[in-house]
Amino acid sequence: MKLKYEFVVMDMGGEYSAVPVGDDTFHGILKLNAIGAEILEQLKEETTPEKVHKYLKEKYPESTDKEIGENLVNFLNYLLKEGILVGP
Repeated sequence: MKLKYEFVVMDMGGEYSAVPVGDDTFHGILKLNAIGAEILEQLKEETTPEKVHKYLKEKYPESTDKEIGENLVNFLNYLLKEGILVGP
């Protein structure tokens, strides 16, 4: 899976916005938290949900597998629903 469009992620003082760039692109801005911004960065290259989960688990060892998994699934499903993510 990978992002269908290119985004530039901007840190706006702890709140993140992902702005699409290019001619044939998604119309809108994604408002993200820090973890959402990190997930989006991981999705710039071809990857799998398992690899993203592993990355997040290493970065946030205090979080449980369940917490990471539920949040990751919700975010990926949102991106799929909006046509932003090219699925596996």
